[in-house]
Amino acid sequence: MRGLLAILLLALPAHAQEMRPYIDDAGRTVEIPVAPQRIASLRGEQFTTPLWELGANLVASSGRQDGDKNGGDPYPRGAFDIFGIDFENTDLAFLGNPNAPDFEAIAAARPDLILIPDWREDDIDRLSAVAPTVVIGIWSNPLLERYRKIADAAGVLDVYEARLAQFETSLSDARAVVADTIPDPADVTITVADVFDRELVAYRDYAALSHVIRELGFATPPFILALEDSNARISPELLPEIDGDFLIGTYSIAFGQTPTSQRAQWEALVPVWDEVLHAPRHNQHFFLDRERMRGVSFAALETTLAILLSQVATRDFVPLGAD
Repeated sequence: MRGLLAILLLALPAHAQEMRPYIDDAGRTVEIPVAPQRIASLRGEQFTTPLWELGANLVASSGRQDGDKNGGDPYPRGAFDIFGIDFENTDLAFLGNPNAPDFEAIAAARPDLILIPDWREDDIDRLSAVAPTVVIGIWSNPLLERYRKIADAAGVLDVYEARLAQFETSLSDARAVVADTIPDPADVTITVADVFDRELVAYRDYAALSHVIRELGFATPPFILALEDSNARISPELLPEIDGDFLIGTYSIAFGQTPTSQRAQWEALVPVWDEVLHAPRHNQHFFLDRERMRGVSFAALETTLAILLSQVATRDFVPLGAD
């Protein structure tokens, strides 16, 4: 405890900063620096990734260790996959696992702003003793609204707005491609679903993937749209309710998953899945690298946009109900 107190004293700012009120997603008004100089992130794919993309003054991040990924060394999820950064090739301090952060390491990093997801609200008081702590809701905020809140707190809203304008130009071009190839994208239904450990999971909101599907005007099965949460485990008996023209799944090499192993998961759950569902029956089932798609960033959005153009908009496919 004495060691932690000493670190907390070191964490005190050397000079006063201009402050401003910020209303976070816990409903708290937090006094934060107008221009934060030492930001600590407690979620890699949600905070570290967008902060790095925008060039914010990020000094520390939580990280994961997953098998042989990154040689077994810790890495910030999402930011490592999209931008190739880790704790060896940057000056970022490692703050422990996002689900079990190292509070002494957080204090030693001397942050002037800490960003945490809404499921870590129990840590607010402890972290606020180190630096102003802002809670950002993850699935309660649409992707770009979440990103905007992060940029605002970090003092880089202008950079965010510039990148948003660039992405909207790419999106406008993509919509023109869709209009050229598909009379009405609302007639094309895309299902996002996975099987993990003999459980079927359907996604209403899955980061960049769901955002781009909506922005291009494609449809989602009504059953999935009606889900209360961003995803839900559902009975295999409901497979016909989630059928679509296309089925998209995900894999993560860090977790020992490949497209082949994910197809095997489907086979183990429902041996006739590729006969019951339209998309696999017509080779309209494909997989995305989960980590590259989940990291909150314009890079993830642009990559996902390119994939959907190539895999859906610019290829011949068999429409649902045509067979």
